[in-house]
Amino acid sequence: MTWWSEWVGSLDGRPTMWVTRLFDRWGWRIDLHKFVGCDDEWCYHTHPAWALRVILWGGYVEEVEGVGMRHWPPGRVGIVRPSLSHRVTSLRNGPAYTLWVRGPKVARIELHGPGWPREMQPTMGAVVVPHSTEPV
Repeated sequence: MTWWSEWVGSLDGRPTMWVTRLFDRWGWRIDLHKFVGCDDEWCYHTHPAWALRVILWGGYVEEVEGVGMRHWPPGRVGIVRPSLSHRVTSLRNGPAYTLWVRGPKVARIELHGPGWPREMQPTMGAVVVPHSTEPV
């Protein structure tokens, strides 16, 4: 068994985030995320639920669509609303570890921005691929 149970990737197939599910009951989830890469240029996304994010280690820079950059250093805590359209643009000091506490789903994931291939935009979803090997 591997520590990381899922990964999320970029359009070219490289992992950008590894995920370990710590809790999953009654629509609530608690995940440990390890960011190892950035989201693709102009590829913004939303989330299906309200969430609490806690930056544990490393940190990252997030671009909020139509707003600008936000820095997320270790120790920072924030609420993510389902309508927040954003992408991770850079990692601050190598991999970034975050604790993600997500409530029950209330919305669909939306893909925004001209970076997404046209055929992906109507699906309104993100691909999460189970993976059985450790991250590099």
